[in-house]
Formats: sequence, structure tokens, C-alpha cells
Amino acid sequence: MTDLAFTAAAELAGMVARRALSPVELVDAVLARIERAQPVLNAFITIAAEEARAAARMAEARLMRGEAVGALYGVPFSVKDLIDTAGVRTTFGSVALADNMPRADAAAVARLKLAGAILVGKTTTPEFGHKCFTEAPLFGRTANPWDRRLTAGGSSGGAAAAVAAGLGPLALGTDAGARRASRRRAAASSASSRHWGWCRTT
Repeated sequence: MTDLAFTAAAELAGMVARRALSPVELVDAVLARIERAQPVLNAFITIAAEEARAAARMAEARLMRGEAVGALYGVPFSVKDLIDTAGVRTTFGSVALADNMPRADAAAVARLKLAGAILVGKTTTPEFGHKCFTEAPLFGRTANPWDRRLTAGGSSGGAAAAVAAGLGPLALGTDAGARRASRRRAAASSASSRHWGWCRTT
């Protein structure tokens, strides 16, 4: 997985579509990388390994049957834990919601799944996303993959750290729209985002 860890999502999707890469192999490789990194970075609140592997097997079966595939078919993605995911807990980083299990996906998650992407887990967020660094009583602190002494930024610090560390090519985060931003050094981890922010990262 080392040579694929930082491969662009579109390129991975192309490899899957032309059967140069199995969705099962790709998801297994991403999950293995997450498992190795989690004790060090703490970028995930929930790792949906069982669900992701089941989705990957289904994706491979459809591919082998020659069915039409979406633009992100077989590509692993993670979701910030402020965003609802059907059947995978959404805690908002809060002990009070540690067992919250949404019945439906948020629209953005549903669209990624419709394009064929496979959910591998929920990334860390400060409680209710209210800080510009990623730490909460429920899970502790998320480290910056470039320098563990520094913050991963926030409030999408888990998502930024995951992409920067090669724990999947896609991560869905959020931003408080009126801010001048949220790249917060996309945050502090050199992952890409759409806005620039004001929170310090040291």
C-alpha cells in the first residue's frame, strides 16, 4: 500500500474500474494503514472495518459482473464525526452522544456512496466542532502527522491528519461558513481544503 497511500482518488478509481486494482485489496490496505497509525495519530473515533470490507466485497462482485460503476467506485473515504452516517455511530466528539447511531446518511455521504466510494471510518473532531484544534474528552488528542508535538488543527483535524498520513485519499469535513476559512493549514497537516483560516496551529 505504500506506493498507493498517496495516490489521488481519481487515479485509484480508474485503476479499480479497469480491474488493475481490487476494491477489496484497496480497502484492506487502507484499513491496515489506519490500524498502524491510530495509536500514534488518533485520527479516528470509529473505524468501520467490518462494514467497509463488506462493501468492498459487494463492489468487487458488481465489477466482475460488468455492471456500470460510479466516478469514485471502490475508493475508500472517511467522514468527520459531526456528519451523520447510517449505521455507523456519529458522536459529535461528545461523551453524551457516544452511542448515537444515525438511521440515514447526510446528503454528502449519500452522494459519495452513490459514486461508489466506501466508508472506512469516522474522523476525530473537537466536541461539537467548537475548537480550532482537535481534542475532546471522548477520544483525547489528534496529533499532527508531520510533527506529533503540534496540533492537527481543527475542527476537521482528524480528517486533515488522515489524508496527510495516507489513511485514505478522501475525507469529508466541515467548515463554519462565515469564517474566512478552514484551510487552517488544511489544516495543520498539509491536506488540501477550500478556504484559509485564522486559527494558530502551534
